[in-house]
Amino acid sequence: MKSDTKNVQTSLTPEEHAILADYAAQHNISIKEAVRRGIMILLTSDPVEKEDAFFDIKVESRFKDEKASQDVDKIIYDQK
Repeated sequence: MKSDTKNVQTSLTPEEHAILADYAAQHNISIKEAVRRGIMILLTSDPVEKEDAFFDIKVESRFKDEKASQDVDKIIYDQK
């Protein structure tokens, strides 16, 4: 079964993680759900300027394989 979701990854300081964990516990949600909600709040509250030239930039990957970045993650993070 193919998943239609994408994973994101970041690093937090111990203090940031503690704040996040406390927030999730207070709201009776998982850390994953707290992060997902935070991302959605950021994305929906920060308007995008559609005329911004940045969005006209065309980028081509040097890799033909759509899973190339996942393969790199497996190597870097020793994922099996």
